[in-house]
Amino acid sequence: MHWIKEMQSAIGFIEGRLTEELRTEDIAHSANSSSANFQRIFSIVTGMTVGEYIRSRRLSLAGQELASSDVKILDIALKYGYETAESFTKAFTRFHGVTPSAARLQPSTLQYFHPLSINIDIRGGFNMRRKIIPNFPDVDYNGNEVDYNFNLLAATFAEAGETIDRAELAVYSGMANRFVWKPDDWQVGYEALDSIDQTPFETMIRLLKSFGRDAKYVSVLRDSDGKQLNTDSEQIRRDFVDSIDNGYPILHHMGNHKDSKYHRPCVTIGYEHDGGVMITKSGLDGEDAYNEKFSETITHENWEEAVSAYVILKGKSASLPEQERFLELLKLIVSRARTTDMINGMHIGFAAWEAYLHDLEFSDFSGLSIKQIGGRMGVYCDGLCQIWGRSAGLSYYRSLAKRFPKWRKELKAAVAALDACSKYGGFLWTIGFTMDDFKTDKFADPAMRKMLAVAGRVAMQNDMIAIEQFERILKKES
Repeated sequence: MHWIKEMQSAIGFIEGRLTEELRTEDIAHSANSSSANFQRIFSIVTGMTVGEYIRSRRLSLAGQELASSDVKILDIALKYGYETAESFTKAFTRFHGVTPSAARLQPSTLQYFHPLSINIDIRGGFNMRRKIIPNFPDVDYNGNEVDYNFNLLAATFAEAGETIDRAELAVYSGMANRFVWKPDDWQVGYEALDSIDQTPFETMIRLLKSFGRDAKYVSVLRDSDGKQLNTDSEQIRRDFVDSIDNGYPILHHMGNHKDSKYHRPCVTIGYEHDGGVMITKSGLDGEDAYNEKFSETITHENWEEAVSAYVILKGKSASLPEQERFLELLKLIVSRARTTDMINGMHIGFAAWEAYLHDLEFSDFSGLSIKQIGGRMGVYCDGLCQIWGRSAGLSYYRSLAKRFPKWRKELKAAVAALDACSKYGGFLWTIGFTMDDFKTDKFADPAMRKMLAVAGRVAMQNDMIAIEQFERILKKES
């Protein structure tokens, strides 16, 4: 058990220097290990990264000191490695659930993360026994749902033993060619991967199967009181525990969670207390004045009451040859681009483009507050995120043109059109908008929004050109 001694030595090294600068290389050296090997072992043994452990311990000590002394909040922030009171407040609030100022008035609300003690089993932290899928990649989230979905999918595939190029993933997920908009409804979330799924995780299941990964989804039906109708808590827990025991993460929604910040897809990578608590990686929205976007490893108790749908990964089966797989995808892309039917009350494809640009140009913003105007601009940016997604698949289309010369002309034209279209995703910033303007009335100016709409129609024409090229490929192969 030499490694246990070395890991405990490293934890002691960390504990003795929590108010100093801590470099991973130095911590690893204290354990007689390389940085990469140390971080890998630390993650496997503890279920968290070195950075997460240091942050949890520092914020625990900061909370104790804040509650038991009159030291200024800024001084405590600086002591524990935060350069500003603002950054400290963000991190402190995420960890303890209250701001530093509120914690001084209610110290009983503070959490305490104990130093880890590694023996044969793991104790400390929040006193939890853990079963963790080791080395699960981080799932970054910065407010861009398209990017978050790419990260979530890439991490899940990597853990399932599939290394899939991000561009290929963008194309086969549909995120590189979609557009969704609900007319006259300035609400967020259109760019989410599953916004037009007619059954839970429909897009995710199709994507997994396209790469030969067997999977099934479970939609948890509930009555008006929240009671499960087609399953029960014991079965849900068994599904999650069995999947983690088999080394497969669980993709799921917490759609019934009382906290709306858990609305997006997330992935469970471990459990505690025989499944009584689940350990999940998720993109979260901050609740303080900074409205920060971040990704975090979190724990859920009574989670069976909140989960609304989940995907169970199974073994691998034979996938379709790439040519056949790509042609099937093109049929779906073209069909969605041309459809006039609404899905879940939303337009898709060119109909969504038309509705989006019409709302942008002709909506009446008079009488709206600055905050409401900023909110509508945020929803407009949801559309921009979808359009930006076209750039994510370009390198895969280029690679196809090399492998399938018979499609080279059409794919080259499609790439040029999609590249031009995707640039509209950043058009807002090229004409002088900045994040400082985000909640001003600048976006309410009809002349400004008309200019945005005119540029958007040019982008839509480029999107149409790309679809026409895809149709030519399908015609060749028919």
